[in-house]
Amino acid sequence: MNIYKMLMAIMRVIRLSRRIMRVSYRVRHQSSHKRFRHKNRAVWGLAVLVVLMAFSSCDDYQPADNAIHVGYILCENHSCMDPETYFSQTTHKAVGVVFAEQTEDHPLMVVMLKELNEVFCDSVGLSNGTSGSLTAFDGSANTRAMQKSYNAGTKKGSPLAMKLFTFHAGGQSDFLPSVAEQRLLNVSARSINPVIERLGGTPIALDGDCWYWTSTEVSENSGLQAWLCSSANGGIIETPKTESHKARAIVQIKYSN
Repeated sequence: MNIYKMLMAIMRVIRLSRRIMRVSYRVRHQSSHKRFRHKNRAVWGLAVLVVLMAFSSCDDYQPADNAIHVGYILCENHSCMDPETYFSQTTHKAVGVVFAEQTEDHPLMVVMLKELNEVFCDSVGLSNGTSGSLTAFDGSANTRAMQKSYNAGTKKGSPLAMKLFTFHAGGQSDFLPSVAEQRLLNVSARSINPVIERLGGTPIALDGDCWYWTSTEVSENSGLQAWLCSSANGGIIETPKTESHKARAIVQIKYSN
């Protein structure tokens, strides 16, 4: 029991004690001495019971949890709700599942229900302008750079990034996770896969072909290679960008309050 709970319990006991003393006083002046002693014991017995109940209620008290947690469901109106609440209503439609809670390093992140299978880049030797960082949560910036690398004249660039431009359920933009973000997704995969499946989505592969594109190019060879990440263990491997592999679309959630 913390100090706040103890203080609240003590205040409750004081108020109850005052009421009990008033009742005891009336009994003492309205009854014989023998009868008074009998009722007084009953009154104080009741007081002890009330005190015990007060402390017990403090121990049982649980503050409301208004945070958004891994496994919560993102709806088409950009609101999040826990699975129990979501599956008890029919008004809102799910578009994704939370896989990373907000921290000082990154905001809430949500993975979409469906996955893609596409080449990272369709032009050999073309650098798509990503950071190359293995630790930055910069998938959004990387994806924008990949989209900007598209050459309208040659019609070459990043087919994967261009698909993400309108991949969201309402035609909005999603992005390809960086290596660091994909690894966060891997950590939560086992716990969120049942929710994804219940929503009719494609679960994150954890065995067999479990390699997913990240939005991070190999910094020493950005024109030719980018990093694939294994959802089984977070391992990464340099891969020719012209190969077709699976990918997951994600979004960041940033509320104003």
